[in-house]
Amino acid sequence: MDDLRKRTRAPVEVHARILAAAADLLTEGAPLSIGSVAEAAGVTKGAVQHHFGTREALLQALWNSTQAEFLDDLGRDAARHGGSPLGAASYLRATVRAGTRRHVTRRWRAVLAACVVERPLARQWSDWVGSCRRDNAEGTQDLIVRLAADGLWLSDLLGIYKLSARERQALQDALLARSEAAKA
Repeated sequence: MDDLRKRTRAPVEVHARILAAAADLLTEGAPLSIGSVAEAAGVTKGAVQHHFGTREALLQALWNSTQAEFLDDLGRDAARHGGSPLGAASYLRATVRAGTRRHVTRRWRAVLAACVVERPLARQWSDWVGSCRRDNAEGTQDLIVRLAADGLWLSDLLGIYKLSARERQALQDALLARSEAAKA
């Protein structure tokens, strides 16, 4: 047995390696199975099944960890700037930041790929977005901000527009002004 597959006493590290391997496979468009994830992570199939049980549970864990990181970012933003952590302004700033952080972009790209084929995961994401909007009683201007943020985010994930830091900041400022004007 090679060194990568030796039993480790670091379950947190193994868990993280498995999630990272699943994200890598999804972003590469490779088939995702317990076996392919195990091979990419350098662990046994049994290790993947021990940590996640099923392919679906692995995808759910990828969504949960990616969303939790984003929610933490939203909370930090709201603490820094005021407003609701789930409001359009925090959502915009967190989305703009996410596009500049490579590991975050990779994880969201994987979640997006998973949602294309795993409709329950896509519904879960849609439900979360819907609850954010309902909880914040947002109107048309905030919806425009959210949709523009999502467009920027999608562009970052797919590498469509190559924006400079200056362009990114100008877009964020213009969208935040739109959101603030609606509240005045």
